[in-house]
Amino acid sequence: MKFFNREKEIKRLKGILSGEPNVIWFIYGPINSGKTALITEVCEELPEEYVVFYINFRGKQISRVEDLIRALFKTKKSKEMVSDEVKDVVKEFLKIGSGVIGKLLLKGIPIPESIFEVLFRSKDKVEDIYSFLEEYFGEIKNSGKKVVFVLDELQVIKEVVNTAGRPVLSSLFNFLVRLTKETHLCHCLCATSDCLFMEEIYKNAHLQGRAKGFLVDDLEKEEAFKLYEAFGFKEKELIWDHIGGKVGDMVLLLEEKKQGISEKEAVINLLEREVGRLEWIKYVKLPEIEDGKRLWRFLLKFKEKKEIKRQEVGEELKKVFFWVEENILFFEPVKGIIRPQGRLIWKAILEVT
Repeated sequence: MKFFNREKEIKRLKGILSGEPNVIWFIYGPINSGKTALITEVCEELPEEYVVFYINFRGKQISRVEDLIRALFKTKKSKEMVSDEVKDVVKEFLKIGSGVIGKLLLKGIPIPESIFEVLFRSKDKVEDIYSFLEEYFGEIKNSGKKVVFVLDELQVIKEVVNTAGRPVLSSLFNFLVRLTKETHLCHCLCATSDCLFMEEIYKNAHLQGRAKGFLVDDLEKEEAFKLYEAFGFKEKELIWDHIGGKVGDMVLLLEEKKQGISEKEAVINLLEREVGRLEWIKYVKLPEIEDGKRLWRFLLKFKEKKEIKRQEVGEELKKVFFWVEENILFFEPVKGIIRPQGRLIWKAILEVT
C-alpha cells in the first residue's frame, strides 16, 4: 500500500537523520497512528550511504537477556563470515549487503555464529553486547556509511534484568546516549505507543537533554480526507465522525469494505467492537480489581471533554496508568495531555458510560 499524507513528518525526520547524531529520538504517538509506517518509509528513501538496522520487538516474548540477544542479531554461517574480528565482519557484511544498503535489515544485525555464541555464553551478556555494537557501528561509520539504529516497540523489554538483577533498559539507554551524544556513531530511534513507559525512562535513565520526542499523531481532518479519497471512501463525514484520522482504523474499514460491507455498516461494526472491548473491561475485568469502581468513574471524565491536562488529574494519575495500559487512553508526555486513543474509542466511552 502506498504511503500517504506524512510529508511534514517525513521531511522533519529526514532532516534529523541528515545531521550528526546528538540525541536519542523517541518516535511516539497513539496506537495505530502510523509510527512504524513512517519510520519504514523514511528509511527506505534514505540515500545509499545509510545503513539501517531495524529491530521490531512487537509480538516477541522477551523475558531474559538471552531473548533480547536473539531478537537483536541475525547469525551468519562461518562460510559467509569467516573472521571473528569486528573490522573483518563489517567489511564482509558491507560486501554481502551491497545491494541492500540503505534498506531495512528487518531480521537483525548480521553476526557470525562464533561471535554470537560467545556473547550468548558470557556471564555479563549485556555489557558484551554494548561493546560489540559500539565497535560494529564504529567500523561501519569508518567505512563512510551513516548508521541508523531503530528499536520499535521498545517497551516490550522493560521487564528484562541482567545477571545482577538490574533492569536492562536503564543501561541500554545509557549506551544509546553514548552512541549519540557522546560518540556520535549513529542515530537512535526508539518507537513506542506506551508513553507512560517513555516518561518513566526519562526519569530513570536521566535522559533530560539527551533525548527528544517526535510525535506521530492521528491525521488532521484535511489530511484524513485525502487518505479517505485514496482509499475510495465515499461517506467521508460519517467516517470522520467515527474514526477521525487514525490510519489503522482506516485500514480496518477498508478491509470491511473489501468484504462487500457498506461504509455505514462497517463503521458501526468497528464501533461495536470497541464498545464490546470496553464492556468486557467494565463488567469482567474491573470487578476483579481493587478500586475498580473508582477506575471506571475516572473514565467518565471523558464524557464531558475529549482531553484532560495532567495537572487536572492530580492524585488520580495512577488510574491513568491502567487505562493507558489497556490502550483506552493515550498520555502525551510532552504536552501533558491525556485523551482517548482515538475517536472510535472516545465514541465507545460515550456509549458505554
